[in-house]
Amino acid sequence: MATVTQFWADPGACFQADGTAEWTWDLGDRDFYWGFSVRPFQANQSVELVRLWSTTDNDLNQTTHLLVTVGPAPPGRGTFPDSTGTLLRFTAIKVQEP
Repeated sequence: MATVTQFWADPGACFQADGTAEWTWDLGDRDFYWGFSVRPFQANQSVELVRLWSTTDNDLNQTTHLLVTVGPAPPGRGTFPDSTGTLLRFTAIKVQEP
């Protein structure tokens, strides 16, 4: 079975200060598999995707919400220097049958 995979990368890195923030992306639909990722763009940083959910309006336009925490690494997960935030790279994939 062949599949068609489409890939989106946020064209630039987005800065988030330490703490938790909600990001939104107008990607997604109800008919295909979608995967979303957020990764640190810089070395020695910690990023956690806390929650991912989707909403839709009356016209079935989809918005994906990503709750992201930036900050020092959790205990036992590395020894990162104190940070004041980091650049983030958001990516998404859509997988469908041809």
